[in-house]
Amino acid sequence: MAAHLSFKEREDFTRRLKASLRKVGLNPSSPTQLLRACNSVNESIKISLSTVHKWLLGDALPDTRNMEIVAKVCQVCPYWLRTGSPQEADDHQSEGRDRPPTTADGLRI
Repeated sequence: MAAHLSFKEREDFTRRLKASLRKVGLNPSSPTQLLRACNSVNESIKISLSTVHKWLLGDALPDTRNMEIVAKVCQVCPYWLRTGSPQEADDHQSEGRDRPPTTADGLRI
């Protein structure tokens, strides 16, 4: 996924991820804390510590399933975490999912 993104896009994702982790009381410098939090959300995931470390460095982004899990840990919208933009309500309806609306900084309302 990161191959399709510019350095700035990956850097911006990492900035949003770290800020979101701070807001929920997790250390953004600790891939272990993020991995444990992801495991507590979904115990069936198979993510390596090195993968989580790459997310925190901006070397890679989570795939769609893992982005959902990371966003849940961070208590933000996955779309915002990925793009930095709030997702429009129409986008949620077109996906056939009921998701709560979010503020401009990705926090769920």
